[in-house]
Amino acid sequence: REVAASPPPGQPPMGFTLLRVPFFLEPDYPTDPAFEETNRVRLVRKWGGARGWEAQKARHGLKERGQEVGIEKFNLDRIASNTLASHRMVQWVTRTLGINAAERMYADLNSRHFEKGQKLNDADMLVQAAEAVGADPVSARSFLASDQGKREIEAA
Repeated sequence: REVAASPPPGQPPMGFTLLRVPFFLEPDYPTDPAFEETNRVRLVRKWGGARGWEAQKARHGLKERGQEVGIEKFNLDRIASNTLASHRMVQWVTRTLGINAAERMYADLNSRHFEKGQKLNDADMLVQAAEAVGADPVSARSFLASDQGKREIEAA
């Protein structure tokens, strides 16, 4: 942002393209919205129990890194869920409304999930997030109800 606002003297503004590649933290989670577990349960299981989780927290410093970029509090008890639907919706918004709208949606989804604890496979929440950046809610819901983009996300 700083370079775009104040490019180096005598230099044209820098141009670049952003490409988001979907990452599935838990690729084996069922896509069914009924499945859920808290992030705390997931992390304790992942790190071999409460002791392993505490050691990983100390090494990783996620809370502190989040605070550096304005995330005051991660909701550790947020609901972890399959993220295929959210990846599909971000890609659809990118194709239909452009990268700027998709980046605004991506930031909103991060807040909704990491801070407010909302599930990333909640169709109503995803439609609201898409509508907030200018998408037609009927088209967004129709897209989510289809299999469009699924193959591309899974192959990424």
